[in-house]
Amino acid sequence: MKQLAIIGMGPRGLYALEQLLLELSYTNYRVKISVFDASDCGGSGNVWETTQPDSNWINITERALSDIKERPQIVYDNYTLQAFPSYHHWCQFNKSPNEPDTFPPRNKVGKYLFERYNSIVQTFDNSTLMSFHKYKIEDLNLKNNQLETVGHSQIWTSDTVLLTIGHQPTELSKQLKQWQSHTTLHQSISLYTTAYPIDQLNTIKNESAINIGIRGFGLAMIDVMRYLTINNYGNFKLINPATFETQYYKVKDQKLKLVPFSLDGLPLVPKPLNATIDQWYQPTASELEMFKSEIEAVAQTASNPDSIAFLIQPMAKIIARVFLELKHKSVSHNLNLSELKTVILNWLNDNNYSHPLIQDYNIGTYKLIQNYIEMALGKRPISLDYCVGQVWRLCQPSLYKAFSHAKVNNDIIERVIALDERSKRYSYGPPIESMQQVLALVDAGILTLDFVSNPEINLVSEGWQFKNSKNQSITNPVMINSVLDAPKLLKVKAPLIKNLLQNDFIQPIHSKLGIETSPDGFVNTPKNKADVPIAVLGRLAKGSVIGVDAILECFGPRIEAWAKAYVQRLSSN
Repeated sequence: MKQLAIIGMGPRGLYALEQLLLELSYTNYRVKISVFDASDCGGSGNVWETTQPDSNWINITERALSDIKERPQIVYDNYTLQAFPSYHHWCQFNKSPNEPDTFPPRNKVGKYLFERYNSIVQTFDNSTLMSFHKYKIEDLNLKNNQLETVGHSQIWTSDTVLLTIGHQPTELSKQLKQWQSHTTLHQSISLYTTAYPIDQLNTIKNESAINIGIRGFGLAMIDVMRYLTINNYGNFKLINPATFETQYYKVKDQKLKLVPFSLDGLPLVPKPLNATIDQWYQPTASELEMFKSEIEAVAQTASNPDSIAFLIQPMAKIIARVFLELKHKSVSHNLNLSELKTVILNWLNDNNYSHPLIQDYNIGTYKLIQNYIEMALGKRPISLDYCVGQVWRLCQPSLYKAFSHAKVNNDIIERVIALDERSKRYSYGPPIESMQQVLALVDAGILTLDFVSNPEINLVSEGWQFKNSKNQSITNPVMINSVLDAPKLLKVKAPLIKNLLQNDFIQPIHSKLGIETSPDGFVNTPKNKADVPIAVLGRLAKGSVIGVDAILECFGPRIEAWAKAYVQRLSSN
């Protein structure tokens, strides 16, 4: 009997296991499946962990989670795994298009994932064909054409291994290493090299007087900000439910100062208020189909493009049409379709390109946040960059399908991913309420935007001294790194990945990217090496696939393709 090890049981691991059982149910094959995950919350993974505080919100609308479909009833090895409801059915989601979108705590989605996974455990717990191990796997060895899975001083043998591990620790940057050394010399200062788990910050959230530097001005910064300020001294109060205007009130005085910063200081851009406003940016079905076809025509052939025009040309065409049809809802202009497309291409090629239709970044961060909030509410003429970001988000699923496992050269792959990452300030934007909370904390004198754009940082005995272009300075005895590591395979320091690299079982698709895999998820073994039956789904395959950070990708066709391919391999062996 064939044996399969699944290492990692977050959302991807959960859906991979379900799809495998579904594919096996259509056959007479029986496979011994061993599941390995060190967490207490199988199915949720760290990102959706069920015990994290309510202050960690999802940044995708609950409306969009309609794509987490129901699991059908599956009969396998004389066991019946009952159907499990879709996410929307599970939480009884029901909203009209004009109601504001909801962004619940991440632990709510985590509870759904955990319950869905737990239903599998309860069904197969006594089966000889499935076993569940709460262990961290640290090594894989190839021995007698089988893979040895090593963890907790034990060894399990399997014919195939599926890696569905998510965020992995990476080597600290040069800056963070320097800061870490600084903290060893000065015991009174503190550095948190990662923002998560967020409850590690519990020791500093109720200090009566403290300055806290936050490296990064993105989604993790908002989690940190919210966790630290919903405390014994104060909380947020919603003043206007229609606009999510918020006030921060204090029940007693606290001299807390949060000091975020990033390289460009640009704020996140909130998503549209509701389905009705979101529809303004929706490409047509035929546009999406044409967009996908044009990318595939280049990406999936042996062509060797020297630019990413094959992506940005069809993208700009859709955006220009959408922006033109906004009419009075957009910033006033008299450009035609062709002229608009040229402006869009210029901006996509150059982040510093300026134009009257593009939001001026030099108006101050507070005013910039206000403007984008009003655009998200549909109460301010839409700038072209806001439109680009929303259309890009709605095109992302098509882009991810068309470009994954592209046959173009690796530098083009890196450039496509870099542009998609740049778009995330808009396309992965937070709810309006999060940005209203940022403004509320500025109004309350708790969060300062004075140092948000690439301050000079000096290491002093009292901590980190920030100095801005106006020669103002502030010293922070605590620093929190809220910048999430990119999944650069060569920088990952998890023992399992380091050992796989050392044994030549895996190789990066690019020095700055992840593991090279085939369309069915199996790793492409280095040349002159025997094929190793290891498959990788998710974040560590970034480059081979794109869109790895999206929850909906965990329930997508890539996982289904792996399950089908695995079962097909059974028939050929």
